[in-house]
Amino acid sequence: MKTIVYISDFRLPFVLNFIKPLKKFVGYTKILIIEKNNLQNEHVLSEFFDEIRYIDYLESLDRIKEHIAQIRMDHKIVALLTPGENAIEIGGEIRSTFGIPGLQRNQAEAVRNKWIMKQMLHQRGIRTSVTAIALSVSDYIEFVGENGFPIIVKPLSGFGTINTYKISSMNELEYYLENTRKEHQKDLLEEFINGKEFHCDSIVSRGKVVFSSVSQYLYNCLEIATSNKPPASITIPEGSKIEYIDLIKEVNDEVISALGINNSVTHAELFLTPEGEVVFGEIGARIGGAQVMPPCIKNTHGIDFFEAVSDLELGVFEYNRCQTDNKYTGMICFPTRAGIIEKISGIQDFKDIKGLIDFNVSYKVGQKVKDVKDTMTRSGFAIVEGDSFEDLSNTLLDMYDRFYIQVENNAEEGIR
Repeated sequence: MKTIVYISDFRLPFVLNFIKPLKKFVGYTKILIIEKNNLQNEHVLSEFFDEIRYIDYLESLDRIKEHIAQIRMDHKIVALLTPGENAIEIGGEIRSTFGIPGLQRNQAEAVRNKWIMKQMLHQRGIRTSVTAIALSVSDYIEFVGENGFPIIVKPLSGFGTINTYKISSMNELEYYLENTRKEHQKDLLEEFINGKEFHCDSIVSRGKVVFSSVSQYLYNCLEIATSNKPPASITIPEGSKIEYIDLIKEVNDEVISALGINNSVTHAELFLTPEGEVVFGEIGARIGGAQVMPPCIKNTHGIDFFEAVSDLELGVFEYNRCQTDNKYTGMICFPTRAGIIEKISGIQDFKDIKGLIDFNVSYKVGQKVKDVKDTMTRSGFAIVEGDSFEDLSNTLLDMYDRFYIQVENNAEEGIR
């Protein structure tokens, strides 16, 4: 019996666009292995899966392997879907262990371990940041001595800009080493790249990039994570007059070839320096901005990334492109605040926004919200289309400024 296995933490299945494409695979058994911790509204999953198996945490690799071994006794696993960034390495390990087609252990490591990734690219002559692995205090000091400040410190296989720091002085470094870094912690150190940040989202079929879309962040990811700037980007249509788009795509293609990515969607971060040099940041074999980026790309370019994920994994991808108005499409994520929600903006507050495609706020009055320290979790988002980058950028930032969220025991004010 042909079977599709989907592995996820508690969040991704509720982005229904991820799992809706599975419905078209009639005649396949679909089994979900999901993290039980924090799982809510699990009843909605039965519409998409024939069987649901639970694990305590996504990192419980031995338990996942036990489930896979049991499933293989009665099923032929033809595809393993692990679309979350924190599940890529797990998927590679499982495929290599059980002989399942798709991204294998070594390929998954290359797109998750940033040291391996960048060393492979350095060997191919692709411009990326100078990097080093820090095992002891002396490694940090030596790296600063060779490259100066500022430097970036991040986990080797992190995601969502979690635990990523920009360190700009010896005092800041000493504070990090004494108060933040855990004993024996292994960090990736990077040269700081000054420039505008872009992302290039691609579909790779049989080793060839068959489609790519370039978008520009309004604020760099590090600013979003450390300076309370809004997560926002604008997808650039074909025929725009924005410079360096073709060069960004060329570097993206070189990276995908160097890392041996064959059948996957990808999300790459790249920088454009003031001197016009494109510098590669990092890449993931996944959809970027799960809820917001695929709709932006589809509105501008007519390509469905959600559908591409499952089609690529099952080897049935066909390049289909819908007709669009070829407009700029932007997204912006709204702020959050820890506490019990007393008041929050709704779509009625933005009826005057021209080109509004989608507005979604996931929090409700009376809901208790935890604090977040990453670029993934926000109170909601908006997707808007426009005729120019500048006008659309102003619209998105105006919406962010107008958005309000009030929690218990706090004054009535938005988060800026």
